[in-house]
Amino acid sequence: MRKNRIRILSMVVFSLCLPFSLFAQIDKDMKEFDDFVKQQQKEFDDFVKQQQKEFDDFVSEQNKEFAEFLKETWKEYDLQKPVVRPQRPEPVKPVSFDHKKPATKPQEVKVGEVTRLPIPTVTPSATFSPSKGKTPVPVIPGGKDVAVEPEKDSAVLPEIKPEVKPEETVPAKRSLSGVEFSFYSKDCVVNASLKNRLTLKGIAEKDISAGWETLSRSNYQPLIDDCLAFKKDNALNDYGYLLLTRKVATELCGSTHSDEIALMQMFLLSQSGYRVKVARMDNRLTLFYASSNMIYATCFITLNGVNYYRFDTTPDKTNSIYTYNRDFANAKNPVNMNITTPQSFSGTYVEKTLQAKAYPSVKVCSKVNSGLISFYKDYPQCDFSVYVGAPVSQEVQQTVLPSLQAAIQGKKQSEAANILINFVQTAFDYKTDGDQFGYEKPFFVDELFYYPYSDCEDRAVLYSYLVRTLMGLDVVLLEYPNHMATAVCFDENIDGDYITVSGKKYIICDPTYIGASIGLAMSQFKNVAAKVLKY
Repeated sequence: MRKNRIRILSMVVFSLCLPFSLFAQIDKDMKEFDDFVKQQQKEFDDFVKQQQKEFDDFVSEQNKEFAEFLKETWKEYDLQKPVVRPQRPEPVKPVSFDHKKPATKPQEVKVGEVTRLPIPTVTPSATFSPSKGKTPVPVIPGGKDVAVEPEKDSAVLPEIKPEVKPEETVPAKRSLSGVEFSFYSKDCVVNASLKNRLTLKGIAEKDISAGWETLSRSNYQPLIDDCLAFKKDNALNDYGYLLLTRKVATELCGSTHSDEIALMQMFLLSQSGYRVKVARMDNRLTLFYASSNMIYATCFITLNGVNYYRFDTTPDKTNSIYTYNRDFANAKNPVNMNITTPQSFSGTYVEKTLQAKAYPSVKVCSKVNSGLISFYKDYPQCDFSVYVGAPVSQEVQQTVLPSLQAAIQGKKQSEAANILINFVQTAFDYKTDGDQFGYEKPFFVDELFYYPYSDCEDRAVLYSYLVRTLMGLDVVLLEYPNHMATAVCFDENIDGDYITVSGKKYIICDPTYIGASIGLAMSQFKNVAAKVLKY
């Protein structure tokens, strides 16, 4: 009995001590695990620091080598004359459809070269979502269209006035204090570490080298980070970033120090990865940037098969310049002139009321951002694809599209297309680019709602945008020697003049043939092979 009691007591004591032993082991294991995690974190942090040090050393070495390279004697190059944009001799006045003439039999129009256009990026606005498919309308076999007649029922549709609010963005972490300025009405703050740091004694090779060395030895990375953060926050394209760095350089160096501004901008762009260089011409420094896009009305130089375009617009006094034939090692990217996302700027809204002549109830109260228009004014002349491929702003989407969408809601495709084409034909006043600007100037879509006049090219782009966005139909542009129109691939069987592309029938729709319905081509172009621009 006594032995049993001792055995039981021993078991009780053992059971009471066991948890303490287990807890002690767990504490030991947890401590070892924590030590392991800390060691792993330390090794990772050390690895990151080592990688950063190696990268910093690499960049420092690249900066040092480039500074030495800039000391070498610059070579003389011929400045190439600007390429003039091909002029389209458009009619001084638009052609109006003659309702009294007898109808002609629809015919197939010849097709010439077919060229691909970039598909514009469509960013849905808060109040409008673009059509993702074909317009849900009944198919009317054998439906015929004639010249547009004024609507008899002028009952006013409910007026849609969506509130326009600039799109909010979440800004990246920025400098709490620094250089403040306005960029197309948008507030900007960048690091001030390089303010008044650059002073050139001259513009000889040794002076440029010394200036680069001064900048590269400074703490410039926070400034680069601020510039790139602003670019990202506001969806600036590459040329927008060029304009931003020019503004930053001017703020850092002072507006009267043009040579320092050019070198500062070259430094900022080079450290941001862009292929740029400064050149000496007319006893001053000027910036040149590489681009794979064709840029018109801008002088350039060609180095190693790459065109470098002059950024400044000051008139030239000489046809020769002095520069170097090598870019900064980390600068790999040419400036892409294409705009793939809506550019975000502040500014006042410019309003305009537009109305279709044959459909008085089709009225649009458009708003465009003055900051965006100013940006487009500063944009150099580019290939046509840059303009047709650019997205339309949120302001235009929100103020133009809802009213037009309401006007065509529930109508068959032929009627909807006629409403839209009469709007484009009659709501805008016509004038050639030569008369309005003195040179050939394609419009970004937003610009049609700002400038007082537009030509056939601008109207074709607008009509193409409206049909693709509101009706979800395929549209091509038709380019003639002195005119531009469109053609639409309808789901309905619609009679009219047409072209055939890749086995598909496209009905000709001319936004500058005033009063003409879809399916009516101008007589002078019915036997002319049109160049087809296809998205």
